[in-house]
Order: sequence, then C-alpha cells, then structure tokens
Amino acid sequence: MLLIFNIHRIFGEMILPLLIVAVAIYMTVVYKPGAARGPIERFFPVLVDLQVTLGVIYWVFLLTLPGGMARYMGFPFILHPILGLIAAGLAHMALGAKNPLRALGRWAPMASLVVLLILVLSNIMIAVISRGGPA
Repeated sequence: MLLIFNIHRIFGEMILPLLIVAVAIYMTVVYKPGAARGPIERFFPVLVDLQVTLGVIYWVFLLTLPGGMARYMGFPFILHPILGLIAAGLAHMALGAKNPLRALGRWAPMASLVVLLILVLSNIMIAVISRGGPA
C-alpha cells in the first residue's frame, strides 16, 4: 500500500498541478472550434481518473485500519475523496463538448482547468493538514 500512497502523493502533489497548467496553456494555443478531440483531450482526463482511482483504493485501505473509520470519514479528510471525484468529473468536462464554460470560446479550457487546478491544490492542502504536515 505504501507504493500506491507514494505514487498518489507524488503524482498528485508534484506532477498533476504542473500538467494541468501545461495542458491549459496548450489547449488555449491550439483551440479550434468544432475540431475533433486530439490525443491530449483524450489522455489527460484518464490521468486524472488514474490519480483518483489510486486515491480511492488507498482511502478504502485506510478505512480498514483500527480507528480508520473515525479518522478518514471525519472532517476535514472526507473532503479529500469527494473533491477528487469532483475533479475527475471536471477534467472530463473541461476538455470535452460538455464544458460548462464553452461560451468563453478559446478561453473555455483555460478557465475550466484553472478551476481544476484550484480543486487539486485544495485537495493537496486537505491531505497535508490531515496527515499532520508535509511528508
């Protein structure tokens, strides 16, 4: 389980925020209305799904530990898996046809991914606070 935790932590804290910024800039630059989804639009949400899946697997494991139910189902940590699932849904919407901000045109992916970045950074802060400080 330590391997899953470390992958989830490293990818979530170090790689995913930078990846979100890079994809937001890329999508703003190459935006074409009505264009077919490219490999970035298809692959990026899968990376977020993978991150959320690893987190949910580790969270379920934590719930099975003695005292885990009380600690990891309580506030503020319960927000971590909830925000993770919301972030996964937003990642799919941000680069797809169902983007709630599509009226912004070229700036729709950027605006949606900024919201995703805020969710991810909030989730990092919740995790760090819940585990008692930086790892």
